[in-house]
Amino acid sequence: MSRSRFLLLVAMAAAVSSIAASPLDAQGARPTTGPVIMSGGAAFDVPSVSFPTPPTTQDYKIVYVINRGTPDSTTVGTNEQLNTAARFLNLHARIGVPRDRMHLAAVVHGTGFKDLLTDEEHMKRYGVKNPSGTFVRELLGAGMQLILCGQTASARAITQDQLIPGAQIALSAMTALNALYAQGYQLNPW
Repeated sequence: MSRSRFLLLVAMAAAVSSIAASPLDAQGARPTTGPVIMSGGAAFDVPSVSFPTPPTTQDYKIVYVINRGTPDSTTVGTNEQLNTAARFLNLHARIGVPRDRMHLAAVVHGTGFKDLLTDEEHMKRYGVKNPSGTFVRELLGAGMQLILCGQTASARAITQDQLIPGAQIALSAMTALNALYAQGYQLNPW
């Protein structure tokens, strides 16, 4: 078995074990992933909602600030801040919100940069392939924008080619946030 296939299996096992270790709801069900993001974003279904959910025709434009990475750069894990975005995608897709109505972006700074590194760059810096790589690629594949602060990138000598394809570098986190706000994005404080 190739090392990359082994790491993928380990990542999938970790995702399944984290779901299995998660709490049960009142009916004894565990949160589940999907249908948009399968390697993270586990959530409970909520059968009786008393606060009105906007219609499925509403556009959602949400920006997340990611300021910390997965705690251990050498073990499989999912960045909990990015996991919140994955949960949003999964929850709303389940109630019928079309994927093209969910516009998510994350502005990454601080230690969050580690999760955006290519496997090769992560290997050089930490001795293992990026344990969050599969999850990050899945978010990018779902259309989420992942934008690294250029000040963070410069301070850590990170160039565009060292990031997972699709991740972007902005002049600064402040610049990216202001540009996204001007486009109608709202900050998600979670």
